[in-house]
Amino acid sequence: MNTKKTLEEFISYIKECLKSEDYDAALKALLTAIEVYPDQPPLLINVGNIYKCIGDYKQAENYYKKVLEIKNSKEAHNNLSVVYLETSLLEQSILHAKKAIQIDSNYIEAYYNLALAYEKTGEYKSAKKNVDHILKTDANNPNAIVLLFRILQNTCDWKNLEPIENKLNNMMEIGVEHPFMHISRSENLETNYKVAKLWARKNSLQFTKQSKLHQTKNNKKVRIGYICGELRDHPTFYLIKNLFKSHNAKKFDIFIFSSNHDVEIKSKLQKNVHEFFDITNNSDTEAIDIINDCNLDILIDLSVVISNNRINILRARPAKKIISYLGFPGTSGYSHYDYLLTDKVVTPMKHQPFYTEKFLFLPNCYQINDGISNFSKTKASKKQHSLPEKTYILACFNQSFKLDKTIFDCWIEILKKLPNSVLWVLEDNEIAKKNLCQYIEKNLINKKRLIFAKRVTREEHLERIKLVDVVLDTRIYNGHTTTTDALQSGIPVVTKTGKHFASRVSSSLLSSLGLNELCCENLEDYKQKVLDICINKKTKLRILKKLTDKKNFEKMHDNKLFAKNLEKVLTQIL
Repeated sequence: MNTKKTLEEFISYIKECLKSEDYDAALKALLTAIEVYPDQPPLLINVGNIYKCIGDYKQAENYYKKVLEIKNSKEAHNNLSVVYLETSLLEQSILHAKKAIQIDSNYIEAYYNLALAYEKTGEYKSAKKNVDHILKTDANNPNAIVLLFRILQNTCDWKNLEPIENKLNNMMEIGVEHPFMHISRSENLETNYKVAKLWARKNSLQFTKQSKLHQTKNNKKVRIGYICGELRDHPTFYLIKNLFKSHNAKKFDIFIFSSNHDVEIKSKLQKNVHEFFDITNNSDTEAIDIINDCNLDILIDLSVVISNNRINILRARPAKKIISYLGFPGTSGYSHYDYLLTDKVVTPMKHQPFYTEKFLFLPNCYQINDGISNFSKTKASKKQHSLPEKTYILACFNQSFKLDKTIFDCWIEILKKLPNSVLWVLEDNEIAKKNLCQYIEKNLINKKRLIFAKRVTREEHLERIKLVDVVLDTRIYNGHTTTTDALQSGIPVVTKTGKHFASRVSSSLLSSLGLNELCCENLEDYKQKVLDICINKKTKLRILKKLTDKKNFEKMHDNKLFAKNLEKVLTQIL
């Protein structure tokens, strides 16, 4: 009697497993089916899809390539494009998206992946061309609308931004907008929370893989783990790099679980911690086992929902307490984070209803920094950076997506009131540069007064920042690392205190230095404060004295004190 299941029976059962989100059962059934029917592309593609979902990109890549050995499949090429997007192999992602389109010129998903890869490489013209192609076919395609907004935001195309933003607001309920993008365009706590919750619900993967932690083993020391995908040339690394060695090694064992890091950075950091685990090539399920075996009391996620996160690992709860910190300035929307490390300036207690995480307050500013002052005289010259001599240098080195029409209009008013001044901004991309030049000229300011700062090494940047008179902070999404860089260099930063976490970080940093006077309630006060610092020497000297005061500086930049306060707060939740 032949009891072999038919292909249709396998597929029917697998569909049921996927419908109930039982991915482990689906994977087991698929692998069994492949033993019986080894040359069926749909089976191989679905195995790849499950491996992709659980973060095993190498296995996903292998199965999609097996499909291509059988046939030139548009689905396999498109899914490879996604894998390479996730692993930052953008040229390969572009190549496979194009191959999928060659097979099917109407393949919307491939056009989207192609646009996404171009956007990530900063090729905004090509990205927009592919998004426009999608929207000609499907004017209300939600993914394309989100990506178009991001492209327009990154290129400072404010004229075309408003109608797209209205579309975004109208489709909020479907959960397609990423929380990071939403906090960069809106400081409305209620909608920030709603978008994060909807995103989390839509992107939650049900794991049967759970922690084996029984919480019965008593450790001699408190065991704290940090998980991060940004220990490289990235703001998160520059802020946190000196914290690990500042912990009290007699009372705490510190672990790092890292992916996508620089090899040189790994070699430096692993000397400062109890153990450093490279989980770059581990699947999420493998990484969960690695972390489980460390028997952690607390696991602190430094990436949360930003790029290179490993959020599936956190969902399995491989530590007694899970904490969100530093990488994302807002609520994740996920239920597996117990706490958010914060302070009472960025998140007053009245904001708690708009967070899925409980607030865990640090006594001073929540944001760690490298603890290093940059007060020495600069080696850079104005001429070297195309800056005019005997001119007020107003600067903003934030990425272009943080610039919005409202704050730029305020800066234009300042330039008009202060004729002997220039605005020095980061040269983020050529399209943004062109748009900003056109916008400033339309507002009757000579475009020569808008000077673009090239991307340089961090060391060069920390030298050139000392040429600045006043840093002008962005509005909806403040400078975070860039504000710290300025304050550590003795440069005043003027900010407007906003309504959500991302728009209150500079206020927290300034308040910790006793510089509340630089935290403005509205843009009129903001404008007047910038003018006062430039025109009134007494004002500037008073501010500079506070900025460079040894006691003030140590209060904000003492890593040992920060670690001690952090350890005290963390111990209280165990």
